[in-house]
Amino acid sequence: MKTIQEQAKELWRKTFGDTVEYIDKFFNLYFKPNYFFHLEKDGKLLSMLFATHHKLKIGEKTLPIAYIGSVCTDKEYRNCGLATTLMQKAEKELKTLGKKAIILIAAHEGLVPFYEKMGYSLCGIEGIKKISYKEDINDLEEFKIQTTYEFDFDFINQVQRKRNNCIIHNEETLKLYTITDYKIINLYHNTTLLAQCVSIVDWDTIEILDCFSLEEQTAEILAKKVSLKYKKDVNLKYFPFTEKTPSTIEMIKPLEKGLVNEIYMSLNLDT
Repeated sequence: MKTIQEQAKELWRKTFGDTVEYIDKFFNLYFKPNYFFHLEKDGKLLSMLFATHHKLKIGEKTLPIAYIGSVCTDKEYRNCGLATTLMQKAEKELKTLGKKAIILIAAHEGLVPFYEKMGYSLCGIEGIKKISYKEDINDLEEFKIQTTYEFDFDFINQVQRKRNNCIIHNEETLKLYTITDYKIINLYHNTTLLAQCVSIVDWDTIEILDCFSLEEQTAEILAKKVSLKYKKDVNLKYFPFTEKTPSTIEMIKPLEKGLVNEIYMSLNLDT
């Protein structure tokens, strides 16, 4: 019989359709204790999920939390309550590790009632702007964009110190972006880095999934430069300084009383 890891990779591929290369890279990062949770019977994998570890900034506090993703069950054993049992098992173990909350992103709205019954509530609020490449943006010649393959963590940490009620990205969690086909794009004025974003440029409308910028207007400048380069409209998701708009179906389950439910920046991680 195949090992649990081999079965897990096969179940992932059948469920989510990702490439073998991506699955191998993901498992190299996260197939380890306290990250991988599963149910098995006589050596056969029945259900699994991954929990990646993050921090949530609320005011002056930084709380350890976990993000549950990649929940899936073998086709022969679905509709038997295994996913619920597995999530409860993972939540219990993560609480013993000191996690103050569990977050997840519902794959679609139809799953919201299911998660609400398990104690999760909706959050996930972020800024969204639509940028058209047909706009008059020729006055931005002094700004330059550049595609890179690495994050500038000193810059990102500087940005995140200004954020509140948000997920704190760290080097480990941002590795997910670097093993995908997403593009990391920087915005410069002369040699000064003003913003850094993760984007999907191959779609009909470009998606900027997360934009780290010290000022709100620099995020928009970056989006406009990307729009102009690729001659496509852009959906810009960024940490808002003012208006906030519901976006991804992010949900949170506090593991202790008094935890704020509202998060202004979604994870946007591809899990």
